Amino acid sequence: MNHMPVDVIATFNVQGKIKPNYIRLEDDSHALQTYKIESIVYSKEEKYAGVSVLLFCCNIKLGNCMQMINIKYHIKTHQWVMVNELHETKETPECL
Repeated sequence: MNHMPVDVIATFNVQGKIKPNYIRLEDDSHALQTYKIESIVYSKEEKYAGVSVLLFCCNIKLGNCMQMINIKYHIKTHQWVMVNELHETKETPECL
């Protein structure tokens, strides 16, 4: 499983719940691109070897296609990582 550090812009509500809004990824030409997180499919808290993380499964729009990504927020270190490569293209008529 790939764990690539990424930049994320997130907001917090009055109860302290975190919501990722934008993610910055490197494209094929090694330029940084910012993508809006269109929707959060689900989020859950997990522990790996006693380390608490928040896992977010999100949809971002790449061109005319929606791509699902998984990002983790490491609560103790305040770091974001993308857990895997982009996957599960949701094909729209514009993607075909």
